[in-house]
Amino acid sequence: VGGGVGVGAGSAAGIGGCAGACVSAGCAAAGTGTMTVVGPGNGDYTAETSYRYVGPGNGNLAITTSVTFLYSRIIAIPLLLLALILLLVFLLRSAGTTSTTTFATTARAVRPFGECTFWGDPHLKTFDGGRPSFYGDGEYWIIKSDIVKCQGRYMGTIYTKGLAATNKIVVGGAFLQGHTITVGTLESGVLTMDGSPILQDFPSSLNLPNSLGYVTYNDQGALVDQATSIWDKKIVTMHLPENVEITVFRWKNYLDLRIRMQMIPGMDGSCGNFNGDASDDTTAAIFDRIGSRVPHGENMFNHRGEIAFTDAEAKLLAQCPPETVESAVAKCGGSSTNAQKSCQLDVCFGENRHALQLAKKLGY
Repeated sequence: VGGGVGVGAGSAAGIGGCAGACVSAGCAAAGTGTMTVVGPGNGDYTAETSYRYVGPGNGNLAITTSVTFLYSRIIAIPLLLLALILLLVFLLRSAGTTSTTTFATTARAVRPFGECTFWGDPHLKTFDGGRPSFYGDGEYWIIKSDIVKCQGRYMGTIYTKGLAATNKIVVGGAFLQGHTITVGTLESGVLTMDGSPILQDFPSSLNLPNSLGYVTYNDQGALVDQATSIWDKKIVTMHLPENVEITVFRWKNYLDLRIRMQMIPGMDGSCGNFNGDASDDTTAAIFDRIGSRVPHGENMFNHRGEIAFTDAEAKLLAQCPPETVESAVAKCGGSSTNAQKSCQLDVCFGENRHALQLAKKLGY
């Protein structure tokens, strides 16, 4: 092709001048020129074997420019940077929130589940596998914690020579929002919530207020003591907050009991302190930590049970070694009342799982 596109100095100067004016004044700047068909009489060039300049208005081609607004670019770049910064901040905050939530959920999930069981007079197995025994009458902490509270009334029967069996339990605490559920023996007829009878039909169920869970009363559930399989089953099962499930087997004059739940820091009671160490779930150690009986100001039952101390228990207590008696008197606050003697019986024979057999050997 001959000389290619030739652009006069004037034209170049015009374009350059406009570009300079735009930069200084903030107007539109001219970009790179391209040959464009503009119609007869409107251009400066005609198409031949090469483009020839024929003067303004004499050709059908002209050099046109694309206009770029500098302000748009100048403003767009900071806005883009700002958007990237905001996106980065959002992602960092989201990551932090997710991390915190995951940690809290994990911390809650690692608390171990366990099972505590009561049967007979009362034999029991703590969450950690300890085997304390409680033979005296009175109100005891089964579970004492800031959230979940459960107390038991242990009372003697004619079949156990006066040695205690579980007679009644009451469940309450912050996790039930101030409500209490009380279950007694079939003989007592006690089955209440906040002092009012519930589950009077068999079988039946009850949804607790504020979606706190539900309670069933039927014959469904694995027995704690297989020796009771000869009797009709009357089983109360409480499905409660904090993953707590309490199953009460109601017999004529005593209760068997199964509690399944997660460990709660600081918990203690007849079911032990759930710290993974069965060796500190002895009767004496539990008494040292929380006392031998529920104090008057913390009693969840509507009244105290009458404490008896039978001749068989007196005979049994006489078998307690003198050094243990001394410790028992100190732990129980004396030895004159039936309550104090019942407490002494626990201290002396709390590690003996078969005190009833011993009482029978003594002629009772």
